[in-house]
Amino acid sequence: MSKKVFSCVLIGLGDIGLYYDLQQDQERYVQTHANAIFSNSGFDLQGGVDIDNNACNVFSTKYNVKSYTLVEDALNEVKPDLIILAVPTSSQLDVIKQITDCFVPKSILCEKPMGDNLEDGKKIVNTCRKKDINLYVNYFRRCLPESKEIKNKIDKGIINSPMKSIIWYSKGMKHNGAHFINLMEYWFGKCLDVKVINKGREFKNFGFEPSTHLMFENSEVIMIPAWEEHFSHYTIEIVSSTGRLYWGHSGLEWTNIVKSKNFKGYSYLSDVVEVIPSGVDKYQMHVADELYLAMTGNQSSISLGEHALQTLHTIDLMSLKD
Repeated sequence: MSKKVFSCVLIGLGDIGLYYDLQQDQERYVQTHANAIFSNSGFDLQGGVDIDNNACNVFSTKYNVKSYTLVEDALNEVKPDLIILAVPTSSQLDVIKQITDCFVPKSILCEKPMGDNLEDGKKIVNTCRKKDINLYVNYFRRCLPESKEIKNKIDKGIINSPMKSIIWYSKGMKHNGAHFINLMEYWFGKCLDVKVINKGREFKNFGFEPSTHLMFENSEVIMIPAWEEHFSHYTIEIVSSTGRLYWGHSGLEWTNIVKSKNFKGYSYLSDVVEVIPSGVDKYQMHVADELYLAMTGNQSSISLGEHALQTLHTIDLMSLKD
């Protein structure tokens, strides 16, 4: 039986669409939608769209795939099964309406956070629901093998309650903090309560950077902003009744608990650390793999539109006004 292949049009040929890995070894680094879809045998990249003629030329030269400056031209000619939407956040709702006014694909993969705010997110989800379009959102961290391994450890009780987590993030709660909220919702279930400890500053066009206390179904979480202008900083530490997980810039480490040999009744973290392999160099490849699983009716960790809407709801509870 031959493998099912889905035709695809990529709308938005910017950094995440085309450029991030263009000058790198594209077998080692898969960090754009174009590279990920082109390299995946389950998809057939048949078109790219951007208002920038230069981006269109770069895309067509690199991938030998036709490019367009108008969305309608690409969709009417290709009629793709899948549309990947990699346009700026502020344009996502308008482009979704533009797409559905002229064509109804099987699926859309939208860049996070899926609209500029909660109301935009609701409109995007409702538009796709009415048109019977499967909507997915590119929160790539939950598609990484290490994220799925942590989810498996939590589900099996290897990482067990009670749990407390500390997350460092930078470059805005809506822009980058949202990645970690979505990941925590994947790992720990629904967010039940949000308290803003300190609203923090508004950083450039990335919005506010609050220090926040969140209560999920299975973990208490503190999110603290760092300073993007000095260096990017994203780490997760989970302390549980069964050990410690640390996700830093060099990968993931899980440490079990051992009983003290010298002090009766005391337990400590082991000196032996389990290193969980990282797939971050090929993060968009893993998104494409999980997307294909979802589109073929298999179990997948990819964020659905409803998952992304819950993330927007959690952020909305912070009452952040840009």
